[in-house]
Amino acid sequence: MAGQEGDAAKPKQDQEEKPREDKLLSSYLGLSFSLFLAILPPNSISLIPNLQTQIRNLSIRLLQAEEQLKQMKSRRKEDSKANARVVEIFASHRNAWQAEEKRLLQQIDFASEEVSSLRAKVEDFEREKEEWQGKIQDLEREVGEREEMIGFMSRNVVAGGSEFVGGEEESGRCGSGECYGGEEEEEENGNFVYGQQYYQHLLHQQQQGSDGGFSSDLLASASKFWSETASTLWQDVQYDSHESLYHMKHFVARRESPWKVDGDSTGVSSKLKLLEEELLNLEKVGKTDISKAPSLMRKQAKRYQALAGKIDDLCRRMQASDPCEPTLGPEFRTQRQTEFLLEAFRLKERASETGQKLLALQNEIIKSYSGDEVGSQAKLTMRRSFEAIRNNLKDVQRNLEIWLARIIGDLKGILARDGASCQREYYISRYPFVQ
Repeated sequence: MAGQEGDAAKPKQDQEEKPREDKLLSSYLGLSFSLFLAILPPNSISLIPNLQTQIRNLSIRLLQAEEQLKQMKSRRKEDSKANARVVEIFASHRNAWQAEEKRLLQQIDFASEEVSSLRAKVEDFEREKEEWQGKIQDLEREVGEREEMIGFMSRNVVAGGSEFVGGEEESGRCGSGECYGGEEEEEENGNFVYGQQYYQHLLHQQQQGSDGGFSSDLLASASKFWSETASTLWQDVQYDSHESLYHMKHFVARRESPWKVDGDSTGVSSKLKLLEEELLNLEKVGKTDISKAPSLMRKQAKRYQALAGKIDDLCRRMQASDPCEPTLGPEFRTQRQTEFLLEAFRLKERASETGQKLLALQNEIIKSYSGDEVGSQAKLTMRRSFEAIRNNLKDVQRNLEIWLARIIGDLKGILARDGASCQREYYISRYPFVQ
């Protein structure tokens, strides 16, 4: 009971103390405010409006600052978003660039490796090419020497020598120059072993170079080889000396050698002069002619003039160094005769080409004037001029071929006569020099 009474008395005390504290607080506040007012200076009341205006200005500035701060925050957010997007785009591009860079670097590495391997292969191929070229040159030189030796000796020594000796014993026909004087007899004497092979080889050599591929060193080595071979292989064979045959030409009546005849004696120079006159007449008559035939005829005439000049030059050089001179050494004589023979073969091939061009010219003339009707004296005169020029060109072609055939036949006879005395029983094999 006593405890319950004590508990009931405490709220009553609290309720009595609370109004007392409120009164003390109000009295304290009033006293402090009165003291503050007492302490204030006398002119402080006049400063209140100024302070109020300053407070308003400051509040306005505060509002503006808050507004600017809000705008800056919003811009900052937008900039951050844009920067984030840019970073994302740049990161994606950077990844693509890095992948492309890696791929290109790998390609560069592969390409550099391939280039190095290809360079090594190229170097190997170049070395192999040089080796093969050296081998090919050696083989070509060896084959060329063998073919030249085989062709010359098989034609000139065996076939030509036997025909020369047989013909001289029977009727002395070679002594008179008939065995190698005409074109048909030259072609008949050309049917011997390996003749066609040598001719094809000669054409091939002529296409390879202007000198035909036959150098003076090669001819000298060939003649030296034949002299050494004859001295070793034919020691036991009885034969007459070279000098013993040269006096025979003084006892056998023979016509003049073809290489001692100039263009005037063969009739080529007169034909060319006549051809020049006919071309001048044709130019006078056919001034209005627009075809190509006159110019082609003029070119053909120039070809014949050049060819005749070369043949005449060959004859002069042969006259300056007589191949029949008995005082010359056998090696030098054989070499000189071989050089002249090869040059004559080249001129013969050129004459054949000129003959082919003459056939083409004749076809052009026939094609140009076959459809024209003879309606005037000028047309008739041009027809006659064309016919005369064509016949004259044929005569020049025939005379040049006969002249060259006689020169070749004469040189063959000299070579055959030189070789027949020391190699009468020579056996022709495919490669007689291979041991």
